[in-house]
Amino acid sequence: MPERISIHQRSYETEAFDEGDGRMRVRGRLTDNKPQGLCLSDGNELVIHDMCIDLLVDPATFTIVAVENEMMVRPYSSCESILPDYQALVGLSITRGYSKQIKKLFGGPNGCSHMGALLQAMGPVAIQASWSLVNLHQPLESRLNNSDDPEDIDRRLRLNMNSCHVWQEDGEHIELVKIGKWVLPDWESDRLTNLGVEIPDQ
Repeated sequence: MPERISIHQRSYETEAFDEGDGRMRVRGRLTDNKPQGLCLSDGNELVIHDMCIDLLVDPATFTIVAVENEMMVRPYSSCESILPDYQALVGLSITRGYSKQIKKLFGGPNGCSHMGALLQAMGPVAIQASWSLVNLHQPLESRLNNSDDPEDIDRRLRLNMNSCHVWQEDGEHIELVKIGKWVLPDWESDRLTNLGVEIPDQ
């Protein structure tokens, strides 16, 4: 059996932060690495792309309010000339339609294909992180509170509806949210139980 040799590695690192002022920072980093370098005769790892993007997001509207980006490793110095164009992200919603807008703004010769791929990966991170931002400073017991607040219900519907088969528009989960109920994810129920929080029947 022939020996399997690693020839390329791509990694995406994404992380979200509470900025402390009500806003959320979503940070993404992409690296491409050649484990064998130029060839087997080289044999030393060679990073060919290393770039990052920071998006500052207003969680109330999911609008991007500031952008920072950098190319630490790129093929050509001219690659960096496209960096200022990504300020066009300011004002863009990071929810529905985000991926389509990224392709429209920066697809093909209008941008860097690697930064485009990184931005695509960062959209879902912002949505997932918004849950943590809302709950970060709340007591554990608040996770058990069903809400009949129309704005809260609308937010939950907006973020989840038709995002997957569980959250399909005419599905059970959506109907529960519409009437102010919320079914805890299995991992959340397990964690709350481990922390000593009594969970009522859902």
